[in-house]
Amino acid sequence: MRILAISPTPSHPQDAGNRARIHAVLSGLKSAGHAIHFCLLMRENPPPAALAAMRDAWDEVIEVPHDRAQEARSLDPLNAIDDWILPEAEAAFAALAARQPRFDLVLVNYVFLSRALTFFDHRTIKVIDAHDIFAGRAEALAAIGLENRFFATTPEEESAGLDRADLVLAIQDEERRHFTLVTRAATATLGHLPADPRPPLPPGDGLAIGYLGSSNPLNTRALRHFLAALPPAEAAAAGGRIVVAGGACQGLEETPGLTLLGPVPDPDTLYAAADLVVNPHEGGTGLKIKTVEALARGRPVIGTAAAFAGLPAEHVFHAAPDAAAVARLARRWLASAGFREEVAEASARLADRYALEVAAARHRLASPAGLAALLDRPRLLMITDVPYWRGSLGNQARIGAVVEAAREQFDLDLFFTGELPGAEREAARRALGRRGRLFTPKPSGEVEMPWGLTPFERARFDGATLAALEAHLARNPPQAVMIQYLRLSWMRLARGMPKLTVLDTHDVMSLRAQNFRLFGQEHFIQIPVAEELRILDGFSQVMAIQAEEARWLEALLPGRIILAPHALPALLPARGSPQGHPPRIGFIGGDSPMNRDGLRWLMDQVWPAIRPLGAELHVAGGVCTEMPKGRPGVVLHGEVPDQQAFLDTLDIAVNPVFYGGGLKIKTVEYLCRGLPSVLTAEALFGIQGGAGTAYALAEDRAQFAGGLATLVRDGAARRRMAEAAFAFGRRHFGPRALEPAMAGLAGLARGVPRLSPVSVAV
Repeated sequence: MRILAISPTPSHPQDAGNRARIHAVLSGLKSAGHAIHFCLLMRENPPPAALAAMRDAWDEVIEVPHDRAQEARSLDPLNAIDDWILPEAEAAFAALAARQPRFDLVLVNYVFLSRALTFFDHRTIKVIDAHDIFAGRAEALAAIGLENRFFATTPEEESAGLDRADLVLAIQDEERRHFTLVTRAATATLGHLPADPRPPLPPGDGLAIGYLGSSNPLNTRALRHFLAALPPAEAAAAGGRIVVAGGACQGLEETPGLTLLGPVPDPDTLYAAADLVVNPHEGGTGLKIKTVEALARGRPVIGTAAAFAGLPAEHVFHAAPDAAAVARLARRWLASAGFREEVAEASARLADRYALEVAAARHRLASPAGLAALLDRPRLLMITDVPYWRGSLGNQARIGAVVEAAREQFDLDLFFTGELPGAEREAARRALGRRGRLFTPKPSGEVEMPWGLTPFERARFDGATLAALEAHLARNPPQAVMIQYLRLSWMRLARGMPKLTVLDTHDVMSLRAQNFRLFGQEHFIQIPVAEELRILDGFSQVMAIQAEEARWLEALLPGRIILAPHALPALLPARGSPQGHPPRIGFIGGDSPMNRDGLRWLMDQVWPAIRPLGAELHVAGGVCTEMPKGRPGVVLHGEVPDQQAFLDTLDIAVNPVFYGGGLKIKTVEYLCRGLPSVLTAEALFGIQGGAGTAYALAEDRAQFAGGLATLVRDGAARRRMAEAAFAFGRRHFGPRALEPAMAGLAGLARGVPRLSPVSVAV
C-alpha cells in the first residue's frame, strides 16, 4: 500500500513518547513492505539532522510550514477540532489528495489533524491514531491543580473529528472502550513498543530505584509525591538509592540516597543504573510510554494503575492507587528479596504478553486482510427485557459487560422488549455507543404461535412482540442475534432470523431450580432439564458464564458452547478501613432468598465467634431490609449509591450463600477488588483454582469461622490473600475476559450473508 502519514511532531529522534509511538507504528508498516510518505507539519521545527534521519527512514518527507502563534483556541479555554489547521496545511492536504496514483491509506496522528481526512474520498482508507483522549483533558488536569498547555476540546468536537475516520486506533484498551462510545468509526487497539533492536538489559543485583521522566507537570508532581512518601535518606538507610533522569530532575538537589542524572541521550543510561523502575504517575490518559519502555528493556517496574493502564497487568504492584502507595511498595521491595523476585518475574511475564499483543495488532494493521477484518463489522441484534444500563444488579452488570465487549466487535442493535421512558431511553442509547441503534417493539398486529415451541416457551409467547420483531428483522437484517435469558427463547423462531442465533444463558435454569428445591425454596423459573436442553438445541451457539456449566453443556451439545466469563473493568484494590480502625468484614447483596438465608446463618452461627475478636460486619444492599436490627458489631447500610465505594472500605469480604446456582457476581467483584474472602462452595460455583491462596473455601461453620478468625487476627495473611485474590480476579474476570468469546462470534458472523432490507407494511 501507498500510505500517507500526517503528523504534527517528527518521528526522529525518538526522545519523547509521541515521537517513539509514531516511529514504531510507521516502522512496522514500512517493514511489512508498504511505502511511507510522511507529511510533517513543522510545528516543532526539527533540526536538519532530524529531517535527514526522517528522509532516510521513509520513502518521502513532505514539510508543511506551521506557525504555532496562529493556533486558535476558539472555544476559550478549549479548542475547536480544527483550530490548529492553518491555510498552509489545507493547501498541502488538497495537493496530496489530488496525487496520482492515489494513496491507499491515510494515517493521521491526533484527532486535531482529522480535517486532512475530509480531502480524500471513499477509495482511500482513513485512519486516526488517536494517541490520547482530548475531550475532558483540561478539566482532568485542573482537578489535580495543573494547567493544560496542549490541545483540549469538548466531547462533541472530539466525536466530530473521530467520525471523519474509517478506523480509530487507540493506544490502549481503556481508551478504545471510550472511543467505541463516542464515534461512529470502527475502533481497534494498537499498543506501543519502541522499535529498539537491542536485547533487554541483564538483570541488576543492587537496590537502585530509578525514575525517568520529562519536566511535564504530571511527571514532576508524581515524583514529588513519591519522594515525600519514600525519602531518599530512608532508601539509603535500607541499603538502596533513588536515581532520577530526564527533565524531572529540575528543581531537585542531590542528597544522600538521591542521584540526579539530568537529561540523558539514551534511556538505557537510567535503566542500566536502576534495578527497579517506578512510575508513580497520577491522573492523565493515554499509554505511559516510560512504563512500556522500562518493561521492554528488561527492568522490573512498580507503578500506579494509571501507569499500567492498557497493559494486561495482574498484580497489585502494577495497580497502586497513587504515588504514596507506589512508595510503600518500593519500601517493601527494598526490604524483601522474595518480593523483589516476585516483582521481577511478574514484570517479565507482563512484558512478554504485551509484546505478543502489540505484534499481533501491528500485523493486523499492516495486512490488507487484517485491515479489512477491522473494518468489516457484522451487525448483532441483542434482544433483552433487562435494563442493563442501570448496572445495580448482577444480571444487569452481566448484560452490560456483554454489550461492552460486543460493541468492540460488532455494530450493535438493541431490541428492548420492556418499557422505556425518556430518561431510560437516553441511558440505553448511551450504553450502545454512537454506532449502536436502539429499537423497541412497534405495533405490527399479532402473529400466530410458531410450531416448535416447548411448553415453557408457549407459556411466555407474545404474538404482538413477535410480530414487531419479525418486522424489525425484515427492515434491519442482522448477521447474528443474541437473546438474553431463557425466558425470551421463544423469539428464536421469528421469521427472518439469521443462521447465527445465540442464547446467553446466564445460568442453567433447570439445574438452578433443582438447587433451590434442595433447600425448600421455589425458583421463579421452573423447567425440566430435558425441555431446557431442547430449547438450547434450537440455537446455533450457546453462551455459558462459567466453566463448570460450559463443560456440562458441551458434553450434551458438542461444538456449540461458548465460554463467556463475566468481565469487570480494571478495578483498583480496595483501600480498606482507616489505620487503627477495627477490621471491617463486608457483604453486599440484593433481597433474594439465598442472600437472606445465607446472611442469617452467618449472623447466627458464625458472627458470635468473630465479634469478640474486635471486627465489624458491614452489610449493604436490599438484603438489609430483612435482617434483624441491633446485632452487636453489625452495621446495616441498606441500599448504597455506589457499591464499589462500599467495597473500597472493606478489609475482608464474605459470601455465605449455600444455594442458588450460577456464577456469583459479588464473589467475582470481591476477587477483582483484591478483597481476602471467606466463601462457601456455592459462592464459588464455577470458580476454581484459588482455594487457600486467593480465597478461603469454607464447607461448614467451623471452617467459615476459622477462616474469618485467621484473616481478622493475621494482617500478613490478609495481605497475602488480598494480593493473590487481585491477581486471580484480573486473570479470570478482568476487562478482556469476554474478548475471545465476542471475537469468535464476530468471526462466525462475518460468514453470514448480508441481506438487503425489505419494506414491511404496518
